Amino acid sequence: MKIEALSRMTIEELTQGYRVCSIDPVEVMACTLDQVARVNGRINALYGLEAGRALTEAHAASQRYRSGQSVGVLDGVPVTIKDSVQAVGMRWHHGSSAHGAGVVGTKDSPPVERLKAAGAIIFAKGAMPDYGLSGSGVSSFHGIVRNPWGLRWSSGGSSAGCAASLAAGIGMMSVGSDIAGSVRLPASHCGLAALKPTQGMIPHTPASDIRSAGPMTRHAADLELLLDVLGGVHADDRFSVPVMPPPNAPLSQARVDACADFGFGPKVERDVLAVFENARNVLASIVSSVEPVETRFDFDACMPINESFKLRGWREYAAASDEHRDKTPRELVEWFAPARTWTAAKVAEFEQGIARGVAQANAMLDGIDFLLTPVMPVVNFAAEALGPDPAMPLRHCTFTALSNQSGHPAVAICAGFDPRGLPVGVQIVGHRFDDVRLVRLAAALERALRDGDRQGQSWPVSPTE
Repeated sequence: MKIEALSRMTIEELTQGYRVCSIDPVEVMACTLDQVARVNGRINALYGLEAGRALTEAHAASQRYRSGQSVGVLDGVPVTIKDSVQAVGMRWHHGSSAHGAGVVGTKDSPPVERLKAAGAIIFAKGAMPDYGLSGSGVSSFHGIVRNPWGLRWSSGGSSAGCAASLAAGIGMMSVGSDIAGSVRLPASHCGLAALKPTQGMIPHTPASDIRSAGPMTRHAADLELLLDVLGGVHADDRFSVPVMPPPNAPLSQARVDACADFGFGPKVERDVLAVFENARNVLASIVSSVEPVETRFDFDACMPINESFKLRGWREYAAASDEHRDKTPRELVEWFAPARTWTAAKVAEFEQGIARGVAQANAMLDGIDFLLTPVMPVVNFAAEALGPDPAMPLRHCTFTALSNQSGHPAVAICAGFDPRGLPVGVQIVGHRFDDVRLVRLAAALERALRDGDRQGQSWPVSPTE
């Protein structure tokens, strides 16, 4: 097994090979671990590697396939999970030295429980930035995650290590989490597909009405399978909901609006617009119509969300021990420190702003099935930076953050590359509970953008400078 060939496979192609015994899980895991050894020192994406256990589980999966007794649809499939996703025996740091040596998990989170039930082999965790509060790979505990498409460039965040490792061919999927774009932003940076589901459709802990667990893959064709594995009601997540079957409406009849300007936020870069316009034109050959958005937001809807994240950051910082608290990056502390003096009236003010933004986000979907946008206004930024605007590390979440607040599902796919060869993503937002049709549309658009030649997609398995 060569890593180049493995990186081009979908999960279904891999497991089909397992079922007919033309591919061996042990061979795949050995190839995966070899790739970790070869490139992780350069991209700094993964930690907590459990190579011995992973190989033992791969041998067990191999025996099951040979006896026709595989345990689930991901039996023997190598996967990773984000630092913040709890798993028994694996260490949690939330990306920050503020938490000292971290915490060893004693209970599997719902995504991990379901991965294991499906037979997946979780062999490592992905690094993330401090507190998950920057769209970067900069961490006081893990160091800097680098993008295999170009080591000078950011992997995005906060599911940084998950994205960088997948782009480098390591593992077949990863579970990240998304609170303002944290699977979609790194998917755009690293050329991947990622789903932020309808809030609660993929259960997670601690339960949240804005943060979602979400799968990340190299191929959008994998997302529906992973939604089926990970999704559905779970007792540990009080916000969890069932995966709903798609409506009886073909994608060819879907109505789509396209928008690269919400009326606020940073100006969208020319290279992002070029990729977006091409995706828009290609999408028009798949659906019934793609029309420009007629209305915009009447205020900067990201500002109250930004304030809520400041409060979140201050609370985590203040709760950390005196011994470790000030290991948090100074730029991050300066950003959220104003929250220390906020009154109840201030909190109520930004909560009202969030509600206003949600109402306008809902209105953008009135009368249509899906909304097409860029994932972010920039292509990329330096790996060492917390974001394009260090004073506001989530400022480039213009197009992504509102879906977390409104609960709408949103998927990101790679739609092209800029002249430097860096990936550029587009986002498709759907109505709540229309996740299955959303990921099917994403897969159809990705196939069309690749001219149907999925095998022609190459990955930076040898990271470039």
